Amino acid sequence: MILGGWKEIADYLRCGVRTVQRWEENGLPVHRPVPSKRAHVVAYSQELDWWIRDHQHGRRRPGDVIVSIANAQRLCEQARTARSELRARMQTLKEEMASLRLLRHKEV
Repeated sequence: MILGGWKEIADYLRCGVRTVQRWEENGLPVHRPVPSKRAHVVAYSQELDWWIRDHQHGRRRPGDVIVSIANAQRLCEQARTARSELRARMQTLKEEMASLRLLRHKEV
């Protein structure tokens, strides 16, 4: 089936016109009978189906989302631990700096 124009292509792919226009920049197979950036576009439904199938890797399955959430939680916990350790080290450095200032002040 031949689709003529951005609206038909967008309707076929069940998304917005602007979305399919952006997808053109990423290789969406549309054709322009007259080579120009603003020329009329056509697309073949079979080519669009192939392109969508080959670009499904960006979409996640529900199980993948659960794994991503678990990874994010683990990373947040690691960040909290690292931040806590950093605060403790900073406090130690502040105390050492204060004691060095006192020693320096006594020497002067």
